[in-house]
Amino acid sequence: MNALATAAHSGRSQTSIPTLTEAVYWLAPPLLCLAIYWRGLLAWFQADDFAWLGLRLQVHDWHTLMHALFAPMAQGSIRPWSERGFFMVFESLFGVNALPFRIWVFLTQFGNLALVAAIARRLTGSRMAGFWAAILWMVHSSLVLPMVWTSVYNQVLCGFFLLSAFWFLLRYIVTGRRGDCVAQWVMFILGFGALEINVVYPALAALYTYLCARKYFRTTLPLVIPSVLFVALDRLAVPSQQGGPYALHWTGAMARTLVIYCHQMFAPTEVAFWIKGGPDILLAIALGGALIAFAAARMHQGDRLPLFCLGWFAILLAPFLPLRDHVSPYYLFLPTIGLAILGGYALVCAWRGLVAWKTVATVLVTAYLAVMVPVAWIAVEWWGQRSWAVERMVLGVARARQLHPREAILLDGVDSTVFWSGIFHDPFTLFGVSNVYLTPQSERHIEPRPELGRISDYVLPSGPTVHGLNDNQIVVYRVGPDRLKAITAQYIDTTAQGLSLEPPRRVDAGNPLMAYLLGPEWYALEGGSRWMPKRATLRIGAPRSPSEKLYLSGFCSESQLRAGPLTVRVTIASTALPEFTLNCSATQFRAVLALPGHRIGTKWLDLAVESGRTFRAGHDGRELGLSFGTFEIRE
Repeated sequence: MNALATAAHSGRSQTSIPTLTEAVYWLAPPLLCLAIYWRGLLAWFQADDFAWLGLRLQVHDWHTLMHALFAPMAQGSIRPWSERGFFMVFESLFGVNALPFRIWVFLTQFGNLALVAAIARRLTGSRMAGFWAAILWMVHSSLVLPMVWTSVYNQVLCGFFLLSAFWFLLRYIVTGRRGDCVAQWVMFILGFGALEINVVYPALAALYTYLCARKYFRTTLPLVIPSVLFVALDRLAVPSQQGGPYALHWTGAMARTLVIYCHQMFAPTEVAFWIKGGPDILLAIALGGALIAFAAARMHQGDRLPLFCLGWFAILLAPFLPLRDHVSPYYLFLPTIGLAILGGYALVCAWRGLVAWKTVATVLVTAYLAVMVPVAWIAVEWWGQRSWAVERMVLGVARARQLHPREAILLDGVDSTVFWSGIFHDPFTLFGVSNVYLTPQSERHIEPRPELGRISDYVLPSGPTVHGLNDNQIVVYRVGPDRLKAITAQYIDTTAQGLSLEPPRRVDAGNPLMAYLLGPEWYALEGGSRWMPKRATLRIGAPRSPSEKLYLSGFCSESQLRAGPLTVRVTIASTALPEFTLNCSATQFRAVLALPGHRIGTKWLDLAVESGRTFRAGHDGRELGLSFGTFEIRE
């Protein structure tokens, strides 16, 4: 080989090696992410997903589109990019095929991993620190839900905007170009449409510049203005909740919540059951203590980067601490990034030191990976199985409706997983399917969650079930591990024989299976409710204790309310209950009425409802009083 050829070959080799190294550097984290979480790529929809999928059904014009995108929903959240827009666009393009949704989530997360690696590399000056920061974050248990449940895309997209904004801040500090500063602002503003936690970014930017780039500290202060405006508008639109899991508790309980999250950060015992009872605490102390010791040593040498990494964790976790009753592992998704960068930095420094430090670092990172990787694998499998069980049930019901277009569908054998992650969220509306209920006494096999809702609202009572079966208005399917199985004849011959014919204590006027409980005065069913004339009657199961009351829900026309307050009277036989009055504040109404004690012990009550006045709508010649949904006797 001549000298020129040798030189050319040497040049190609020197070029190919860095190129290959760079390719491995950027591709390894997403490929490992895919290897660990690949079942999340195949997961179907579950729980909150169905509410967002159903948004497109509410969009009919420009006004309804704006309402669907920006009206406060789900605990008052306003997330047009990560929830509303994302689901509406993908549902309009792909229907209920979950794979395109999941691919988009994974691609966004791959972008996040690249940003974490680039940021850590820029902060530490070490390629390997960036690589390990991405790996340590990628395997953490807080990534499980975002990688398997589409509704948690808000965390992933918010991470992308937040990391992008910080990356452009770092570029601006190096280049001084206005374009990088503008890009930071654009990403920061867009982040408000992904998740509310975006409001803390100014604190993150200010902390970094104050510690590591003091010259640019003042440039971060104007970032506070959008955050303050967002918080003010958000609180104005949706006041803080006073009760429930999302209520804020500014008490000493925040310290306890912080301890819980610090423990979950290093020892996710909800899944890693094999380390419970002592090893989990030792692991958390060892990993947390090592990071704090490293940070203290570096700060003693004048290095402020570890303090920023700890600050990242604290700043992004702080907004979740008042949520005393809603501690969730995926809330660590963004805070963990700070400790992952610190961990990558610590690994590189340890490997530059003595053999003892190399050994300690190797043991600790091995212990971390030995816990986190199996946890991620097991948890993704569990969440994936949950989504596939919901998929089989929902698609099975859609097929059952094709076979039985007129009959109500009764589901038997529903467990807690399928109910709370599927049926409770009414996924059937996406397929135009209604009148789907659980068989009587199904609530006995489902774990109650009163903070979410009542299982009994989804169960068809015994009396209507028997009547519906006798009139061939019902088909029964059993929810099994593989598919829905038609069991109508078997159910009639066995379980149905022991059902009571007594009237239920919850009567839904909009349910055709309960029409036999209504008097002849009621008008035909209209869109899930039923109008009455001035007076109408119905039969309902009697109270069982003196503390039970009658709960009514319905609708009153605006034209009626414009004429002034409307009095409604309810009587039981000859006993009148306290009157209640509807005013112009709302057309939807709910009322709670005390019941006479002497009716306890009877089998049923005959109610009469009377509207103070009636009206006629346009060319509709009917005399209309009120439209009712439900009547219920309960505590």
